[in-house]
Amino acid sequence: MRRTTISGRVSSPTPATESNIAPTASSAPAEKPTQSRKRKPRVPLVLIDPAPLTRQSIAVLFARALPEYVIMTAANIDELLRTGSQAFCPALVVINTKSAPVSDPWVQATLDNVKQHLLEAPVVVLLSDRDDVEDVMNALSNGIRGYINPSVKPEVVFAALKLVHAGGTFFPAQAIRTAAAKVHNSSGCTRQQVMTALDLTPRELSVLELLREGAPNKLIAAALQMQESTVKVHVRNIMKKLHVSNRTHAASVANRLLSQPSPTVADDSPPLLPSNGAAGLLPAHAEAPG
Repeated sequence: MRRTTISGRVSSPTPATESNIAPTASSAPAEKPTQSRKRKPRVPLVLIDPAPLTRQSIAVLFARALPEYVIMTAANIDELLRTGSQAFCPALVVINTKSAPVSDPWVQATLDNVKQHLLEAPVVVLLSDRDDVEDVMNALSNGIRGYINPSVKPEVVFAALKLVHAGGTFFPAQAIRTAAAKVHNSSGCTRQQVMTALDLTPRELSVLELLREGAPNKLIAAALQMQESTVKVHVRNIMKKLHVSNRTHAASVANRLLSQPSPTVADDSPPLLPSNGAAGLLPAHAEAPG
């Protein structure tokens, strides 16, 4: 299988109409360097898609709409490594998972290979036909910064890729709202116990429960319909009341208190006793420090 590198404008694969596709490394004629003006370097973007038809079609769309990116395609990471394209240090890796969940072995293997072989830690975006909240939250827990359903307009996809590359996140709003609804409808007794023990307001508890799912501030703000600056204030108050110094530790404490292990947080720190001494809320396997 052959890797395709596309840059700038794109047309179909035949020689009569393919003049705007950048040649591959094996066929590119040597070009004399020009001294007229310097071009701004294009940003390498890798598209991983095991299906040749959709891989080439999406690459063509990307190249037309995103001229500031060099589009490199491969069926999998092994093919990318064989062609040496990883040497370009891609800033974005887009994986077309179609209907496969994030927990699918192929998806997990691809994510693991990206982390292992692409040392510059590129930003990962999924193109997924799914929109269930469990898969979206699983994507968050795997460090994925974008989760795009192909049913949206192409312009939204292109804008989402630029947003993620600029440091933002993009996830389906409906999935985040569903997660917020589940948080709101969770056990009233447990919620009340945690609120009382930690001296949390109902809003702070809602933020904390989304925080333990791995949601960043922007997604929490969208889910709870508040400003991102307000979320930041709530997060600071939560960390102060839990006597923790970072979001990961806050989520870990919340997992223990709510007795609902979440895969989104890996934290080896010892269990903490909440500020109001709620030892009775700790799970049976966790011991409060003396």
